[in-house]
Amino acid sequence: MQTELLSSSPLESARFGLTVMRGKQSAGDSKAIAKAIFESECDLAIIRVPSATGEIHGISRWALPCIHADTLVYYKCDLRKHVPQPLRNADLAFRRAGPGDIEPLRALIAETFLNYKSHYHANPLLPREKILAGYQEWAESHALAPDRTLWIAERNGRLTAFAACSETPNGQTGEGVLYGVAPGEAGGGVYGDLIRHTQSDFAQRGFPTMLVSTQVNNFAVQKVWAREGFYLFEAWDTYHVNALLSPRSKVSSDSLTFTKEQVAAFAAASGDVNPIHLDDDAAREAGFPGRISHGVLAAAELSRILGTKVPGPGTIFGRLDMAFIQPVLAGEVYEAALKIPGGVRSGGPMHAVFEVRDAQSRICVYAHTDIILR
Repeated sequence: MQTELLSSSPLESARFGLTVMRGKQSAGDSKAIAKAIFESECDLAIIRVPSATGEIHGISRWALPCIHADTLVYYKCDLRKHVPQPLRNADLAFRRAGPGDIEPLRALIAETFLNYKSHYHANPLLPREKILAGYQEWAESHALAPDRTLWIAERNGRLTAFAACSETPNGQTGEGVLYGVAPGEAGGGVYGDLIRHTQSDFAQRGFPTMLVSTQVNNFAVQKVWAREGFYLFEAWDTYHVNALLSPRSKVSSDSLTFTKEQVAAFAAASGDVNPIHLDDDAAREAGFPGRISHGVLAAAELSRILGTKVPGPGTIFGRLDMAFIQPVLAGEVYEAALKIPGGVRSGGPMHAVFEVRDAQSRICVYAHTDIILR
């Protein structure tokens, strides 16, 4: 479900077999981001926030696992002042790519980006071979869309390099989105010529500004950009949140009710006789609709499901991170669901997500756990 902060990413969702959402927020408001993630019921949220003010590790308070995936730096060139230099390689021939260039382009991208590390590589949830396919899809989309351009550079009729570019509808900004040079052609100024050619094209078409961006540790291209009239003007941090909220990996779902008698029995056994667990009036005075169950009872329900149902006997906990988002009221009916991405495996560690939802499908308890089946 799309939210004000997060938008669906259909290509990434199809590629990785997950519900992927993307968002960009200037404030880095952890509470707002966590709320949007829960409302979207996504598996993966990719969120960008300003490097100076946008740190969002606070979402871990809601048991949402947060990975700092990269820092993206943006460079800008004022094409009204900068005059692109002539190409160093006069034998390079540039042309716009068409449908017939897709297959050789895919081969070039596979060769060029085989060892390139992007923000996707920081996420262990994402298969490495599908990350490479994403670059191929990305470039192909620029060859076929009306507001994008894919430039092919050839030498002696041989595909040497490419440049994928996009533009804003108002004609104010052109962006060099993705560049690649065949490994055998690297080091001879071909990459710089890609930059010069795309600068010239945007300038000739009346664009006053051109943008490029890359990971902060990609120093080689930034040196080229600085020589070609670009200057650094902003940086954004990319975070991956593996929420795993969609129902696609659900392996168990049960109705759940903690009776007042069960809550009272646990209070007696544990010694936690806080009145909010035992007295409706005391719970209402504390701001709850009625007496609430102990949070540990939800953890016990997770243990029961893992040890007796899915995966079953032999399952042990390796780690548990649990957040209590809404109270679980004694006597009310809830749904307890267990999700295991990739399904149950006979050996090795597995990651699981546990949820308790109320009758309105709001998340009350949310947990991530690592388990081992012995």
